[in-house]
Amino acid sequence: MSFRLNDRAIEVRWSKGSCGQSGCADQECVCALCAKPIGVAEEILEQNNHDPECFGCEMCYDQVPIMLFRGEGKDMLQAAFHDRCFKSLCVVE
Repeated sequence: MSFRLNDRAIEVRWSKGSCGQSGCADQECVCALCAKPIGVAEEILEQNNHDPECFGCEMCYDQVPIMLFRGEGKDMLQAAFHDRCFKSLCVVE
């Protein structure tokens, strides 16, 4: 199976990198398509007594981004996506 990006790919915001913290709202850390934070901050998970063994509820969905990279070395840029946002960019062939 292969895929290609559709016309929405021109909307992708590329960045130099992110801090890697779940739920961070910094411009470099958010989804490259919808600009919303990816994941839920650890403090919020702890406040809600979230089960660390859970892998499917609304709070832990999209905790790990799908990432694309372009360029090489110091010129490399990245784009992180929610699963559903990435799927909206893809055409499966």
